[in-house]
Amino acid sequence: MAGDRVVDPYGLVEKAGVWYLVADRDGGPRLYRADRIIEAEVLDQPVRRRATTLADEWESLRARVDDFPARVMVQVRVAPAALGRFLLLHRAELDGPPPAPATGEPVPLSLRFPSVPAARTLLAFGTEVEVRSPAEVLADLAAVSAATAAHYAGKRT
Repeated sequence: MAGDRVVDPYGLVEKAGVWYLVADRDGGPRLYRADRIIEAEVLDQPVRRRATTLADEWESLRARVDDFPARVMVQVRVAPAALGRFLLLHRAELDGPPPAPATGEPVPLSLRFPSVPAARTLLAFGTEVEVRSPAEVLADLAAVSAATAAHYAGKRT
């Protein structure tokens, strides 16, 4: 959901490596992923916060993060050389605690995505991430990869 929003912030919180802005909007509590905020501007308007604290608001809003809809559970194996970069981008999708540092073998991970197309972000890692299941995610990634390859096949310079 894109667009400008005027919010009354309480502060930032971190959960599983992901930062969130806790704020009021239109008099009600809201939670915003900080990595999705493109720009911010301080306005001349006074802040209008309810009589509450960042800790109290985070406690009530945290369920939105903890209860992230796991419509699609995806099993992957990540090459050790890519694990650090992978966790920077996908820590919020991890289903469980972050893994121990890589030991040379591919690292198996379970991820939660809201939909099959949302798992397409895994394609950015090429062969450094192997998707093992489910079949519908494998089929979608194969179709997107084939369409991309066909698109660029005749565009040699």
